[in-house]
Amino acid sequence: MDQLSSLPDIILHNILSRLPETDVVRTSVLSKAWLEKWYTFPILSFHDGYILKCLPPIQDIEMNRNIVRKRNTLIFCDYVKKRMQRFCDQSLTIKEFKLEVEDWHTFGLPYMSKDVDVWLKLAGESGVEVIEISQDRLEGDRQYYVLPMDVILVKSLTKLVLKREIRMDLTFMNHSTKFFSLRVLTLFAILLEDERKIEHFISFCPLLEYITLEFCYVLNRSGTSDLLTWKTFGIMKSLSLNGLQKLKGVRFFGVQDVFIDAPSLEELAYRPGRMNTPFIIDFERCRNLKKLYFKKTKTFFTDKWFLEQFPKFPFLESLELIFCSMSKKIDISSVRLKILKLTFCRGLKEIKIDAPNLLLCEYAFTRSIPIIHFLRSSSQLEVNVDFKMHYQSIYNMKRFVQNIKPLNVLVSLSLYLSIFSPPKNVLVSMNYLFDWFFHSKYLLVESMFTYLNYVGGNETKGLESFIPSSKHQKVARIL
Repeated sequence: MDQLSSLPDIILHNILSRLPETDVVRTSVLSKAWLEKWYTFPILSFHDGYILKCLPPIQDIEMNRNIVRKRNTLIFCDYVKKRMQRFCDQSLTIKEFKLEVEDWHTFGLPYMSKDVDVWLKLAGESGVEVIEISQDRLEGDRQYYVLPMDVILVKSLTKLVLKREIRMDLTFMNHSTKFFSLRVLTLFAILLEDERKIEHFISFCPLLEYITLEFCYVLNRSGTSDLLTWKTFGIMKSLSLNGLQKLKGVRFFGVQDVFIDAPSLEELAYRPGRMNTPFIIDFERCRNLKKLYFKKTKTFFTDKWFLEQFPKFPFLESLELIFCSMSKKIDISSVRLKILKLTFCRGLKEIKIDAPNLLLCEYAFTRSIPIIHFLRSSSQLEVNVDFKMHYQSIYNMKRFVQNIKPLNVLVSLSLYLSIFSPPKNVLVSMNYLFDWFFHSKYLLVESMFTYLNYVGGNETKGLESFIPSSKHQKVARIL
């Protein structure tokens, strides 16, 4: 027996918990001792794709697909049942229970709901701390797995993750039992019968630290309990959170109106349900924010907002805006700000940044060419620019680079040209660009790298001309 396998189970299980799931499974074939360690490993993860790929291939290629899926469903359920039963028979603790199925392999959770209900009950009785359930239906009408009431009775639960085609009905949402141990709640693309009830559910989780609600849907009154289509439900219209004293981070995608009153909140990520529909996001009372992430918002981040609202968050260290419509000119002033990322923000023409502790500034754009001024900056500031453009706009990049003040903060410049057959004028433009980079008295060439990515078809004639001469190798590299 190797020395490692002779270590106490609690140490080996801790080691296994830090490995990828595939590597954990591989340890079971090392020896009988390792097989036993794997059998008693308290993190149970069941993915039908991983388990069923170990089966011998079907010889009859003409076999009906539904017959194959039925066979796979029975085999998968039998495998999980045996693993779960072993833990119950030996009175072993289950720390984490993870279940992921795809209807490409099996019939999905709705067709094995009775078995799943039993597994969740057994996991709860074994002191489970983490429950993660996910299914991915690839075809047909949406069939939802209804989360059983037994989950509410799990007093040891610290993390609950539900993803795709899972339904939380009114009986579950109307409970009056408090989850005193729940710290993390993640709901992704699940179905809610009443969006107001999610607020009731959350209010009974007083120690929540992180909440994620992404693209959850609400059942319309005309929806039936069995067969659901896209027409029977809509997006979440509003969500209001208050009274959660321990809340540190929230991620709300697909909710139109959000109101948050959480004094301890440090991280906020938001994306409205519909970009072109008016939305409301009120987080003014969250004065301890450190990280702010917004995506696809329209007419929110104006010069007035940066002037009047931005100073209300004195501890903000990271600001990331993606596909946001903005004012033509904005002034950003912050002593604490360390990271600023602006990706494809429309309408922005000029930015003035007064952030003496800023360490990283990343900017990505396509058509608009803004002017960036760093009024105060750290000596360690790194500026990375991602320029996706048509080759005819390549001369505009020179003007953009010259408008960055001071120039010596620019560390990397990524240039992506989407062309299928490089015409001669593109090659001329590239040579012009390299010559300017190399001879420019404004740039610190030694600290600057340009990455060129040719995105095109099969034709590569003339591509060798993109490769710069040896004197330009400091400045450019072809990917």
